[in-house]
Amino acid sequence: MDQNNRRRTDLEVASFDSGEPGFDRARMRRQSGGFVDLGNESQYGTGGHQASGANEIFADVQGDVPWWKSNFFISQPVLFGTWDGVFTSCLINIFGVIVFLRSGWMVGQAGLVNAVLIVFFTVFVALISVLSAVGICERCRIESGGVYFLLAHTLGSRMGGALGMVYCFGQAVGCALNVFGFGESMASLVGTDNTWAARGFAVSAVLLLGTINVAGVKWVIKLQFVLLLIILVAALDFFVGSFTTVPDVEFKGWLGGTIGNNTWADYQDGYTWFKCFGVFFPTITGILAGINMSGDLRNPSINIPNGSLAAISTGTFLYLMFVITLAATVTREALLTNFSITADMSAVKILLLAGLYVSSMSSCLGAMYGTPRVLQSISNEKVIPGLEVLGHGRGPNRVPIYSMIVVAVVTVTFIIIGDINKLAPIVTMPFLITYASIDYSYFALAQTFDLQHRREMRFQGHSQRDPQVYGATGSDLDLLFPERIRHKTVGDFTPSPTDSAIMNGRTSNGEVRPAINVHSKNKNWYSHLCNRWLSLAGVAIKLLLMFLVHWMYAIGCLLILWLLWLYIGAANPAVKPGRASEFRFFHWLKISFLQAIGKRPLEYEQLVVTPVHADVSMEQERLNDDNEDFASRRRYHQSTALQTHLVSVDS
Repeated sequence: MDQNNRRRTDLEVASFDSGEPGFDRARMRRQSGGFVDLGNESQYGTGGHQASGANEIFADVQGDVPWWKSNFFISQPVLFGTWDGVFTSCLINIFGVIVFLRSGWMVGQAGLVNAVLIVFFTVFVALISVLSAVGICERCRIESGGVYFLLAHTLGSRMGGALGMVYCFGQAVGCALNVFGFGESMASLVGTDNTWAARGFAVSAVLLLGTINVAGVKWVIKLQFVLLLIILVAALDFFVGSFTTVPDVEFKGWLGGTIGNNTWADYQDGYTWFKCFGVFFPTITGILAGINMSGDLRNPSINIPNGSLAAISTGTFLYLMFVITLAATVTREALLTNFSITADMSAVKILLLAGLYVSSMSSCLGAMYGTPRVLQSISNEKVIPGLEVLGHGRGPNRVPIYSMIVVAVVTVTFIIIGDINKLAPIVTMPFLITYASIDYSYFALAQTFDLQHRREMRFQGHSQRDPQVYGATGSDLDLLFPERIRHKTVGDFTPSPTDSAIMNGRTSNGEVRPAINVHSKNKNWYSHLCNRWLSLAGVAIKLLLMFLVHWMYAIGCLLILWLLWLYIGAANPAVKPGRASEFRFFHWLKISFLQAIGKRPLEYEQLVVTPVHADVSMEQERLNDDNEDFASRRRYHQSTALQTHLVSVDS
């Protein structure tokens, strides 16, 4: 009897596993009688053949399954870890075609010193946003949706939807930039300078990579391992070639004395330091690729920080290796005019060309994987009316077919426009505004945590109502407002096992309570790097860079973001607020200014009380926002702003 019940439970889980949106296996395995342990099943089916996974939920049902079916078709969601899911995805996205085709040009324009500064500043700008995203992952439980989830969960679905659409546009244009570099290289390989030939190769690559993405994330990850290996071999081939290649007119070798002539800037054709930065910056924009895989990771809060920081460290080393080697071995004239100089000076040219082709395709592969999933999340949450069709998915991992088609159409459109130097500044704007928003999100989230902390401290120690359930500091208000109970110790309060259960959202009798909104920092090795003030500085840096790189593109990007924000507010006014909605930036700015000039700001908290105090004036105010749905209702609630010395709290 138990075995039959066990089998029925497994099949019920499997039915949920196969198709429902927003599937959460941990939640669906939780049954009324407790938890269903699927981890101890035998890894072999009844027919004696190994199932496609150790925890294959159909292992007792499928029996003999052909090897080609169990290996090539996915019957359950596939989850990945730090190195196979995040590190690989990030590195193949941040080591793209620009490193191979424009590193030398950047050195020729800006010189070695400025080129190194551009590399470090590019990494620094991206690193601030990575640390901000890591901080959000620590303070909030991250789910599927990647960048959109971070922004919508923190700033609200209205701003998150607008920023998510801008980010998707930037990813699609970035994909066009990278794959167009592949088209240029292929056209040069076959001996033609025809621009339309390069565009044809690029479009063919988009179609191929789209087909691979349709096959499923399992094949994307497997292909990424192969592509990363080829890229690293190409980088090694380039460095070895700088020692072994015979010097000629353009390549002088390490002892040719070119580094002295390439040390300082010699800008031409109207380029400046910031314009060179705008051309190089898109190479780092793939650093959020690991975050976009959040729905396919085993433990996103751990996998994303470790994988992203390891990838950005490796990428920085490779950037500097290319820049320094080119400055020390190639003449300035060749750097400015010969975009394929890295291939000419390599030890085995075919290996370098393979790395060039792969870097172009791998960046596009990552963009075509992550971007449609961001669109899918926006669609599934119904943030923007009319996009519901983009939320449909295929297979256990819910591959977003329609979203992929939209991204591919935008990519092909900008491939037809062509020209890497023209596309790069366009790509830079959406990413800079997205990164600035992530930085602000972490700052607002940290400030919100402080607001909650101060509010909870005011109520600390008011009652001994139920010490067995709520500990020494519990109060009867905690019964009505469980969000007041902190998720970590406050003061001298040591939580009991029951307290811990309440803090995690479940009491000893099984009653579910709301979870805490914002958590404190964890004590991981990278936690101290997540600094709210560094994130706030990152917001100012990125907004300033947008205008320094190309002020017209910057205004256009901000205008599009504002129009999207207005449209979402008008078409869908009931979107969810974010966890940082309690923090108001301009109010905080006003208070900070008053404190800076020595004035004490008057802060008050709105209280709902009964009109029984004769000496206190009351005013009617509806606590909900003005909305036509509530226009017919009377304004029942009465409230007033009181100074703290006029109110005594008696619990």
